[in-house]
Amino acid sequence: MYRTARRLTALVAFALALIALAVPATAYEPDPATPRSEIPQQYQWRYDHVFPSVEAWEQELAAVEALVPTLGEFEGHLGESADSLYGALKQTEDLVQRLYKLYAYTQLRLDPELSNAGNQQMQGKIGFLFQEFGSVVSYMEPEILEMDQSVINGYIAAKPELKIYQYYFDNMYRMKQYSLSKAEERVLSMAGQVRGASAEVSEKLRDIDLKFPPVVREDGSMEPLTLAGWGRARSSASYNVRRQATDAFFTTFRQYENTLAATLDGVVKSHLLTKELRGYDSCLEAALKGDNISTATYRMLIDTINANLARTMHRYVELRRKVMGIEGPLTFPNLYNPMLEDVEVAYTYEQGRDLILKGLAPMGKEYVGLLAQGTDPANGWIDVFPNQAKRTGAYSTGIVARDIHPFVLHNFDNSLDAVFTTAHEYGHALHSYYSSKYQPPVYSDYTTFLAEVASTCNEEVLLSYMLKQEKDPERILMLLNERLEKIRLTVFRQTLFAEFELRYHEYAEGDETLTADYLNGLYKELIQKYYGPNYQMGPDDEVEWAFIPHFNYNFYVFSYATGLTSGISLAQQIMAKGEPAATRYINGMLKGGSSAPPLTLLKNAGVDLETPAPILTMLDLFEKTIADFDALWTKTYAQ
Repeated sequence: MYRTARRLTALVAFALALIALAVPATAYEPDPATPRSEIPQQYQWRYDHVFPSVEAWEQELAAVEALVPTLGEFEGHLGESADSLYGALKQTEDLVQRLYKLYAYTQLRLDPELSNAGNQQMQGKIGFLFQEFGSVVSYMEPEILEMDQSVINGYIAAKPELKIYQYYFDNMYRMKQYSLSKAEERVLSMAGQVRGASAEVSEKLRDIDLKFPPVVREDGSMEPLTLAGWGRARSSASYNVRRQATDAFFTTFRQYENTLAATLDGVVKSHLLTKELRGYDSCLEAALKGDNISTATYRMLIDTINANLARTMHRYVELRRKVMGIEGPLTFPNLYNPMLEDVEVAYTYEQGRDLILKGLAPMGKEYVGLLAQGTDPANGWIDVFPNQAKRTGAYSTGIVARDIHPFVLHNFDNSLDAVFTTAHEYGHALHSYYSSKYQPPVYSDYTTFLAEVASTCNEEVLLSYMLKQEKDPERILMLLNERLEKIRLTVFRQTLFAEFELRYHEYAEGDETLTADYLNGLYKELIQKYYGPNYQMGPDDEVEWAFIPHFNYNFYVFSYATGLTSGISLAQQIMAKGEPAATRYINGMLKGGSSAPPLTLLKNAGVDLETPAPILTMLDLFEKTIADFDALWTKTYAQ
């Protein structure tokens, strides 16, 4: 209930109808090396929608700092009456809303300019306040759990306002055996920032301090490689660019492999501490139990993917070798580029936005109306283009506060992938919107397990629309290639990551220290298994694990694979049945927040992940897409 929210939630007005005609292209050309000051203002998000100024933020910070200690006044009194219990929960909930807004403002200021010392200090202040808040309220759950559940049920019967917390209480008692005493919970809460230090160090090293050598560009000029530009470089149409970028990227990470191994070891030691203190059987159980997900579900994904690698990933490698005319084994510089040269179309942000609004029409007018408002940069939801020292990648992040719209950080680079990334992140944003609007604050955030369902559903609906509209064989092949890459990267690659994460946690649970040698060896073993006998790793490719920030997120990568599996299933239902299926999905899951177990919400939407059936359906789609691509490519190019 009181954890930091991952995504922004808000109450926003419904937008008008989707755009009917394509809009003019912007003249702006994205460049990751551009200083922030040179990014057109109309493409920057509006953090003044949270607070009008730093001074207003500081005033609110002071007010909240004064209120946090007052929550301690309820300690020892929660069980006295229904009014006392409700008062403590309500005041805590209200203060959480204000804390999240304070944090959101600092995040929105810092992430576009990570090197800004003033913004770093602001985020540090709110970080300390969260720690203090956690310490003050750490008595609440232990004190509630000291009460018999029948007493809680009696209070709910006596005070209707408490009824909304029924599932919250039930879930708390489900987790009772893993709870600590009030004193222990307070100590653990106070140690929060210290326990997060390893992850913060690795993040700062990757995003700010780590520098790459210059590499050749498509036009023959030289420029330094950056994390923001890595995705584009590794998928360049030029093999020379891809090869040089791969060498520069992995040799640079090789220089820091011991430091990054040490920071990952620190992250895992924090997970081990949770496991030991709370009495979980494993770090995996500790990560999944809160979402009411069994470790068997996690292992079922890995086992099912492993059992089907020969007909899926190994066939994919063979297809790529065939299409690209590679005589020997496939290597990393030929792994991320489109299999067809000179086919991919460039999209301005405006063109990509127009395509998304048309493609997601099966989601219904209300959904597309919100999408239209959110993707319009004039409304301040999105920070569109890359710039120097900006956080890499893309995300939708949020706060549990109904008076603020969602925000999306992007690094749009005019590629088709950037268009799909936009659709992906607005799946997150609208999930946050719906869950916040239709759930009280206690349930307005959704669980990690459901985090990637809405995002990947958006992508698959958009892709299905584009495939239906397209008649040109080369463009169809491009889109089939997009589906293959989406599933490869989101299911197979993330399952590989999930297996990697599970294996090194199990290794650490045996009182072993994570070293670069161990992590490199394990990662190499898994790459060779997943990609098969006709894939060959380069001398430094095994250090790729050091690049993946998600290993700091405690078994989060698992949700990408299950999310795409679920998203594909839901998208197929929506494309087949239209708005009724979309309505079931929106009502059953998006509006549900965390008001029920995630597997229950997913079943309400139309997917049962307690069986391998959805995974096998996704694998069948991947295998069919390989066959469709092979047949069309052979007909178009090989005859």
